[in-house]
Amino acid sequence: MAISSKTGLGMLVGKVAESLGTTKKSARGIVGRVISCLEGILADNIGTDGFSVKLGKFGKLTIRHRPASVRRIPLTGEKRLTCGRRKVRFTALGRLRSIERVPLPANPTIASTGGPQK
Repeated sequence: MAISSKTGLGMLVGKVAESLGTTKKSARGIVGRVISCLEGILADNIGTDGFSVKLGKFGKLTIRHRPASVRRIPLTGEKRLTCGRRKVRFTALGRLRSIERVPLPANPTIASTGGPQK
């Protein structure tokens, strides 16, 4: 079962309060300020392709620009120009990156895809 983002935020606030020896209310304010500062830095530099903010051994936030492209609508066959996009991508680093990958089983078996048999 997935944990909601509000629960995750509550867990983060609890850890910050415990580590700083402060109340959860003041820890919530600190976490909120840090998040708003990150958001402000990324918003100020959204026009710069490749801009990144490295957060120690935790991870890196990178801005990527995707140019506009021509797409064909399958139903009508019409071609349309899509808008360019600016995305913020998170890349895990350190311990989080190492535990992110799940090892393969010792004897992996490949399931049949239902395609034609030889």
